[in-house]
Amino acid sequence: MADRKLDVTPQEPAEEIGGDTPAQPEEPATAPDPQPEEPAPFPPAGHRSERFDTVRPDGTRVTVTRDIDTGEQRIAEA
Repeated sequence: MADRKLDVTPQEPAEEIGGDTPAQPEEPATAPDPQPEEPAPFPPAGHRSERFDTVRPDGTRVTVTRDIDTGEQRIAEA
């Protein structure tokens, strides 16, 4: 068994010879882009919230709006 050598030459995929070329699949029809929806109001109606102005560490003034009921907050540059 030690005198047998294993052929590890990489094999290339077979090429078909002839004039027939495979048909290209048609590109799917794309629908026009829908208009972007308006974002939902934040915080949702009926939720308790707080809003305050502060300064980021880099000196940028921002307004923080926090939904007290869910803990979610959004930051907007003032």
